[in-house]
Amino acid sequence: MAAILIVDDDTMLVEMLTTHLERAGHQATMAFTLSSGVEQARNGVFDLILLDVQLPDGNGLNAIPYFFEAVSRPEIIIMTGSGDPDGAKMAIRYGAWSYLEKPHVLRDLLLPLTRALQYREEKK
Repeated sequence: MAAILIVDDDTMLVEMLTTHLERAGHQATMAFTLSSGVEQARNGVFDLILLDVQLPDGNGLNAIPYFFEAVSRPEIIIMTGSGDPDGAKMAIRYGAWSYLEKPHVLRDLLLPLTRALQYREEKK
């Protein structure tokens, strides 16, 4: 079981992801703003963060370093509603595991999620 923080302002997507992750045996926590997500990451222990790019209070890509400052050093998977090759390159350069486009997040999440969690387990 992994502790996963979902940072996205799309409440319907967050609820679907939460249900999907909990059915898979993971613990999901929600944050609907970037500042709330960063605060929860710093105060909690998370294995993985699912992070949106376009949030009401900032750009998720620019905040990746703040999430890596968390004590638990979570792995990060970026989710976006607008695919951007430069954004994908930036996300990977900053250390994110993957860059998923939102219409396909539920379908495409399993492989990068599994790989990121396996890598995290091997680091321990």
